[in-house]
Formats: sequence, C-alpha cells, structure tokens
Amino acid sequence: MNVKSFSELVFLILLPIFVATSGCSTTESLTRKVLPKSWAEKILPGQPYLKKHVMVFPLIDQAGLGPELTAKLSHQFYDLLKKSPHLLLHEPPDGVFSSSSMESPQFGVVTNSSLIDFAEGLGMNDLIIGVLNPVEISTQNTGWWPFDDWRKIYGVSIAINVINIASKTLLVTNLESEEFSMSLEDAEEQDEETYIQQISRETLPELMEDQAPIVEQGLIAKPWTGRISAVENKTIMINAGKDVGLQQGNRFEVFTEGKSIPSGSGRAIYLFGANIGELKVTSVMEKHSLAEPVSGGPFKAKQFIRFKP
Repeated sequence: MNVKSFSELVFLILLPIFVATSGCSTTESLTRKVLPKSWAEKILPGQPYLKKHVMVFPLIDQAGLGPELTAKLSHQFYDLLKKSPHLLLHEPPDGVFSSSSMESPQFGVVTNSSLIDFAEGLGMNDLIIGVLNPVEISTQNTGWWPFDDWRKIYGVSIAINVINIASKTLLVTNLESEEFSMSLEDAEEQDEETYIQQISRETLPELMEDQAPIVEQGLIAKPWTGRISAVENKTIMINAGKDVGLQQGNRFEVFTEGKSIPSGSGRAIYLFGANIGELKVTSVMEKHSLAEPVSGGPFKAKQFIRFKP
C-alpha cells in the first residue's frame, strides 16, 4: 500500500471522530482537502446546482478530412457530452451554422455575433465550437551528433472552446494533440496525404474522448449565469425555470454590465460589473421564473444574474 492510499484509509477510519468533534461545515471542508475529488463527491452531499443549456455546433474541418469523418466526430463529441446529468444539450437547426461564418476558426473562437445572438434567443447558457486543426508537419533531429536522426513529425490536434452567452466571453478552451514521427527515408517513400488521413482517423476519436470530460468539468465548475428578462414594480423575471432544476426559494446574485470590450466583429462585449444585490425566486415556470429583491438594487432588464447555491 502506497503512502497516498494509506493516508486515505486513515482518514476514512478517523472520519467519524471528526464528525463528532467538529461542525458539519468544518468536516466538509476538511474532507474536500484530504480526499481525492472523485471520493469527496461520492461521500459528501452535493451542492445545489442548475443544469446548463448548451448548444453544440458541428466541428469545423480545417484539416481537410471531409464531411463524412467530420460529421462522425461531431456526433461522437455530442453523444459523449450528452451523458452528463449537468448539461442540457442542443444542436443548431440545419442551415444555421457554416464554418465560412467564422472569422478565426483556426483558434476555435466564435467572433460572429449572430451565432451568439441566435443561441441566446433560444435560451442557451453556453455554446461550444470545435476545430479540427490542420495536421502540423515539421522536421526534427531527434538524435545527438554524430548520430543524427532526422525525422518527420506529424501533429494531430483538435481545439474545443466554450463561450458563455451572458458575458459573450470565452469560458473554456482546451487543445488535445498527439504527435507521430517517421524517418525522412520512410516519409519520402509513402503517400503523405494518405498517411495523414490514416493517423487522423485513428487518433481524433481518442482525442475526442479526452476532450469531453475536460469540457464537461469546465462547464460544471463555472457558476450558472443568466440575465434579468424584465422588471415590473418589485416583480422580476429571470431566464431560468424548471427545465434547469430551479426551485422556489433559490437565490441569485445580480451584477451590472461592466466595461465593454470590442470584439473582432466590432460588437461590444460586456464583462460582469459590480455586484448590486440579491434575488429570491418566488414562482417557477418551465423556462422562466419570477423573483423578488432580497437586498440591493435597482434591478433592471439585461443585468447579469449568477446562481447562488
């Protein structure tokens, strides 16, 4: 038994003593520090959370792999994320998305504001764009003089980015890649295009398997954010309802629109501003809810809201 396993066993044996001698909050905090994250999530009661509506756009094929493989990988990624109980996934209707509308697709960053506006109009919290990057080819000397070993290196990669709809900012970005190498002599004898197609077909499904949990954890780790839809007297409508798991009595922090940053398309992106108060949900509908002020204000339509567990 290694040291880490032994320490975890000792902690589990002593856990009842901690519970008896400490308050619940102290025990929970200590448990999260000592146990691995996966253990802590199983042993400790989970914090309240809201599901997130996430629109997953088809992958952008910058690698020249063709529509068949690109569609297959897009469906694989969607199906992997769909397993998460924390996410409500959506695909855009046919004809809405085109890779030609992307100003910086090689980085997987959405700069076309119409896509964000479209997703926001459908009540999305986040949108996901993935890019199949062109295979990077380089030549490197992997040996030491006088035993030079010149090899050709092929890098296969995929970038996945998540954009938060409320703030219009990049929430998660992750690049997964793998390299292949062969001697210059072998490289000269083989059909490079065929080889690139081969390693891409073999590698990209595995990279997609690696991407899915990272994107899921990134989405879960960030608080649920939305906006105030309307305000009438002291009644406030917010864009969250039963569909995301909202319950009467849940609370939200409210933020003003902060500084604006011009995007590549010329549109202003507003960051979260000052925390001006708190709301409590009084009535829950399917996709919207009514809330009342708890503190602070004044509250106005389009102000940011953030779920408070």
